Amino acid sequence: MDLTLSEKKKRGEMELQHFSHRHPLLFIQHQSVTDKAAQCFGCEELIDGPSYGCNDCKYYLHKRCAELELTPHLNHPFHPQHLLTLLPKSPYEGRWGCDFCQRTSSGFVYHCDPCKFDLHINCALLQSSIAPNFPTPLHQHPLFFIQDHNDEVNCGCSGCVKPLSGPIYLCLDGYFSGKCFFILHKQCAELPLEINHPYDRRKHPLTLLPKPPTHLPNCSCYLCKIQWEGFVYSCSFCKIDLTLDDFFSPQTITNANHEHPWTLLSRQRSFVCDFCGTTGDRTPYICAICDLLVHKNCISLPRNILITRHHHVISHSYSLPQQDELCRICYEEVDTRYGSYHCNASDCDYIVHVHCATDKAVWDGKSIPEDYDERSMEAVDESMNLITDVVEQMSSGENTIAAEIKHAYHDHNLRLTFSGEMNDDGQCDGCMRPISTPFYSCEQCQFFLHKECAELSRKKRHPFHKHALMLKKSNTKLYPSCSACERFYDGFSYECNDIGCSFKCDIRCILLSDTLEHPSHEHSLFLVHNFSEICNACRTKRDPWNMAYRCMKRCDFTLDIQCATLPLTAWYKYDRHLLTLTCSDDSDPSQYYCDMCEHERDPNDWFYHCAECDNSLHSICALGNIPYLKIGSNLNKLLSYNHPHPFAIVKNIWDCPPCKFCSEICYGRALQCKESDCNFNVHWKCRLRL
Repeated sequence: MDLTLSEKKKRGEMELQHFSHRHPLLFIQHQSVTDKAAQCFGCEELIDGPSYGCNDCKYYLHKRCAELELTPHLNHPFHPQHLLTLLPKSPYEGRWGCDFCQRTSSGFVYHCDPCKFDLHINCALLQSSIAPNFPTPLHQHPLFFIQDHNDEVNCGCSGCVKPLSGPIYLCLDGYFSGKCFFILHKQCAELPLEINHPYDRRKHPLTLLPKPPTHLPNCSCYLCKIQWEGFVYSCSFCKIDLTLDDFFSPQTITNANHEHPWTLLSRQRSFVCDFCGTTGDRTPYICAICDLLVHKNCISLPRNILITRHHHVISHSYSLPQQDELCRICYEEVDTRYGSYHCNASDCDYIVHVHCATDKAVWDGKSIPEDYDERSMEAVDESMNLITDVVEQMSSGENTIAAEIKHAYHDHNLRLTFSGEMNDDGQCDGCMRPISTPFYSCEQCQFFLHKECAELSRKKRHPFHKHALMLKKSNTKLYPSCSACERFYDGFSYECNDIGCSFKCDIRCILLSDTLEHPSHEHSLFLVHNFSEICNACRTKRDPWNMAYRCMKRCDFTLDIQCATLPLTAWYKYDRHLLTLTCSDDSDPSQYYCDMCEHERDPNDWFYHCAECDNSLHSICALGNIPYLKIGSNLNKLLSYNHPHPFAIVKNIWDCPPCKFCSEICYGRALQCKESDCNFNVHWKCRLRL
């Protein structure tokens, strides 16, 4: 018997016929999912909470998205020349980009076909809160007022240079053309154009200036010397400039980390901050009782933090005994007369500068409570691995070793091997390095794991990334690249689970630490972030968000992560010895050739060499340009768009077919058609031409 609507409501089973789907959608009161199949088809966010869904089609909508009053056609001030039409899915092949917030999507869209103009539904609904134009002398175009921008505008305020929040004023004239990104908080847009301030003892009014003056490039006047970041209040006669951060600063601040209130010293002066040890030349806050001068931002420094470079909690202090110490992040001297972060553990002398410890690359921005237990669940997680069961044990001296195990990332039992002849093509399915003893292997299939890879912890904190990382198995349908060394990889990796963070680190890189001893250099190397110098090994200048290892003795020696992880030895099929990574070549210039490809070598490039047999190989010839993708891996999901058959990774030595695109011989690893009668070979570097 059919239920009435009121009865369905009582049972929480309301149905909705939505314009975007051919079947009725059933109301789901409680649903929490994490897989892509249960994303909202309207806004593409994960379903969490009440929703409507068609389980047969795996089609879901948030309750809020399903119940939005969306008109089929919309006259929108962001695009006044044409009506926008509501479409339930992308009008293009694949994903589309919203012209307002720039985010990509394949969900609901308000679309203008003649102009190819598109708006997310969230951006389109901003129209209800857009007020009439707001003229201001601070900007040449009129501004639109938006009461609630729903975080769709992802940039900073042009006035105070802080993240946007609350009501904003926005310049639409140049926003969509990309020529003018002028956006203001409501309070910044409505600032007085002149103020009197205690800074200026001559009582001149300070004038609000939205941008630097247009002077000659070599002008040396006071206004041209101001470090412009957003708006300033300025008096050119008294040579005073006041940022909006200064303008909004309260006269008194109280903070739980200090027992006395802080008072703003309303005059510009040079000082050394007692909390961070760096200089300031603006307006400090003072604690007259403790005789301390500090930056405004340093007042809120957390007492205890946990950073990726150290395994204990470190604490802020500004009263350590004076001593000679080196910061364990930048390896510069720490002046202990001023604030620093140090470890409280009795047997640990770890100390770092305040700005090194609070750098976004090493700290996640979270404060650690005073009662934090370092033996908490996070520490327990790091001791847990993916061995789900020990089937058989064996004794080795005084130790007991797991001889046969079950592992979460393989269906069959794995047995431990301590010795035996290795196949030079064998690779560990965890780290993709050549297999070596001791290792676990499967008797039913070609699956190998180094013992240390089988015992990797589920969760790890690492100097490369500020968030905790989780051990995962890579997706064999779409090969990822490591965020540290930028190489494509197979096997295991550590990945960040934080929303919006796509950091992935392969196992070879995760085995590195924040210091490195490398045979290419006589001094120890230390890890630096935001690296933009030239690597001494490959002479490549990486992007500034990459990492590298620098010399502690400041002799300008640098290794990027890709060169730092080059194996020190490599196999060559026609040499009975291991080849050794060699950093310089002082042999006769006539010998600067690779014995594999027979092309000339640059004597400044690192290469692999056997002194006894006098074999020398380019590093890419010895390793291949995809050394960490497994031989035999099937690439049909990734590469076979313009070829009827799937590809596999093969290792070529001699009698190699030429690449179908560049016509060069495919030495090392290449992509080869899996059909036996199809002689189609492609270099990895030419794969994008498929």
